Parts: sequence; structure tokens; C-alpha cells
Amino acid sequence: MFGVPRSGRYDLQAMTARPVDQPRQRWQLLYSRTDPALRMRQAEILTEFERVFRDSSLPLSRTNALHPRPRLKLAAAPPVGVELRGEIVEAYFDELVPIDRIRAAGQLLSEGLAIVDAREVWHGFPSAASQLRAAEYDVEAFGNAELTSDALRGAVVRLLASPQLPGRRRRGESERRSDAGPRDLRPYIEDVEVVDVDEAAHHARLRMVLRLDPSGAGRPEDIVQALDLPLRVGRAVRTRLLFVDTPPIAR
Repeated sequence: MFGVPRSGRYDLQAMTARPVDQPRQRWQLLYSRTDPALRMRQAEILTEFERVFRDSSLPLSRTNALHPRPRLKLAAAPPVGVELRGEIVEAYFDELVPIDRIRAAGQLLSEGLAIVDAREVWHGFPSAASQLRAAEYDVEAFGNAELTSDALRGAVVRLLASPQLPGRRRRGESERRSDAGPRDLRPYIEDVEVVDVDEAAHHARLRMVLRLDPSGAGRPEDIVQALDLPLRVGRAVRTRLLFVDTPPIAR
């Protein structure tokens, strides 16, 4: 039974003491990935952050596993070839690290990766990854003479009104993988909006909010192909992540 000790006093030191095997400080870092790092995968990004923290002599914490790993975690897996502007990586340190040293370490990142913002957060906050629900994209699409403002807006209305949208399941980067197969795209779409159409150039910009959670992820190229217009995807940017409970760094 929990209550006041028999002495009538709480041992504040015992209540606030940090377990010796737990990190002392937690940071949430907002980072971006642009060219020439667009094809850098998740493991490579984590290795890059580990390298710059090590080179900066920052006390990055490691797990207590048989084969310890650095306590670094991305909120979302980065799609290859897509520019990222508002991604989150969480880093844990064994000692207190001031923000100026975090910023200095960010200057050592390879070209195309950058720390945009950083915030120290309480250990008790849920991880950003556990709260992830969707991602917002800015997508370029190219077509032919059929691409008009009215035609594209009509196609988007029909897409959002569709109860089902046949698509392909792609856990990897290739549809030739054995795990490729049919799936319904509609549950992965929260919103699609026409931002701009240049009819003379046969070019359009779309804003998309696509589901991104452990059950799966929507892909901008799949949504463009699902529109009933002959379109191909150009540049795609994941502008921000969206959460059930927004983490401090994204507020």
C-alpha cells in the first residue's frame, strides 16, 4: 500500500534520484533532408547523427542491451527521394548538454541534412513515434492538355468521394518484392487539395495529408496515380508530421 512512510517524512532524494542506468537528458530535434541527401535511408541518417555527436564529444546514451545501441530514434521512417522539412529525431544523453553544443554538432552534419530546431523535453512525454498519425506533403504533378484547373479539382472530388481505391501494397521500394500486393488506398488519405494549376505548362501543385502510422503509410505517387487523369509525379516534399498528441518540438 502506498502512503506516507512511518516516519511521516518522504525521502525526496530517493523520489527524485535518476536510476544509474537511465539517460539524464532527452532532446527532440527537428531536422530537414534536402539534396544531395535525398536518398539517405533511415539507418544512414541515424548513423550520421551518431557520428556528429561523437565527433562533438557529446555523451550520447546507449541502450543496456547485450549489444548496446545509441539512444536515437526517428519519429517516422524517411521515404527515399522525398525532401523532408519537419522531421523529428529523439536523442538521449548521459549528461546535461546545452543547446549551443547541439547546434554546433548540427554544423557537422553531411550536406543535405540540417538541424532546424531543438528542444529539451521531459522524459515522461510519450515518444514522438508513438503519437504519429499522418504526414503532410507538397506534391508537383505534370500532365498534358487534359490537365486543367477544373479537370484536376473534379478528379480530386471524385477521389475523395470514392469508398475504395485499388492500389499496390509496397513495404519496400520495389513492387517486385514478394510482399507487394493489392490494397485499398482510400483509408490512407485524410485530405487532398489543389494548390495551383498552370494549364499552359501542364503543371499542378497538390497538398496531401496521408496516414502514416504502424498500420501503413500513404504515398504521394500512389495518390496521383489514383486520380482519373494522366499525371506523373514531379518533386515531392514532406512538409511536416502530424500527431495524435503533438510533441513539444512540433508545437
